Amino acid sequence: MQENQVTKGALRRAWFIWETFVQTCYNYERMMGLACAHTFTPIVKCLYQNDPEKQKEMMKREIEFFNVHPEFGACILGMAIALEEEKAKGENIPAQFITNIKTSLMGPLAGLGDTVWQGVLIPILLAICIDISLAGSGNIWGAIIYAVLIVAAAYGFSYVNFMFGYRAGHDAIMDFLERGTLQRILKGASIMGCMVMGGLIVNYVKVTCGIEIASEASVFSIQKDFLDHVMPSILPLSVTMGIYWLLKQRWSSIKIIGLIVALGIVCGVTGILTF
Repeated sequence: MQENQVTKGALRRAWFIWETFVQTCYNYERMMGLACAHTFTPIVKCLYQNDPEKQKEMMKREIEFFNVHPEFGACILGMAIALEEEKAKGENIPAQFITNIKTSLMGPLAGLGDTVWQGVLIPILLAICIDISLAGSGNIWGAIIYAVLIVAAAYGFSYVNFMFGYRAGHDAIMDFLERGTLQRILKGASIMGCMVMGGLIVNYVKVTCGIEIASEASVFSIQKDFLDHVMPSILPLSVTMGIYWLLKQRWSSIKIIGLIVALGIVCGVTGILTF
């Protein structure tokens, strides 16, 4: 049995490479595979320092197709390192088993990460920092605070998750999935994400009906006297959901932007929409 062990320094370098360079080299064949292999460069030197053939074998295995949320998927890399270490020490761990574990976990953790990180954390943090930037005549601290917090959150959470994967290994993560914890978190995060997006629509999507019906006695505003009383912000919601529907119909972003510009010009000139 080999006595090679992954040092703490190599483990930290592997995590830093993953979090810093994970999205620097995508391709359609391997997605994050190159970044994954890059992550293992400090590890392979610890496990097979004097065995070039084993190094090649391991790196070919780790450069295969891989795609996951960088921060939430960091635990998969930590777990893969733990499995590679056990394999290097002589444990009966088939090479295909390591590949299969990475493949089976990257989908659920990608879904969880995209929902929580991009659907909840980033919108909330952006909303707070945009309000700070718009305060008074403009405030640069909103942008600075956002940049510092999002980078600190990404590196901090990624480090904890990476080390958790290395320490816990395969069994703890699979138990986490089998108990249904992932599905409960995902469902709760989806609900919170919908609430957050609803709040952002009300605050940042501005669509107002400018049609008014005049009579001898008064002027009836469709926006103020009807829509605001029946369902406030129904127009911003309708526009947002309409754009979402167009995206589902595979419209390109260029076409949607062109449509918005065209409708804005026509409705603005005719007075159907106002600011």
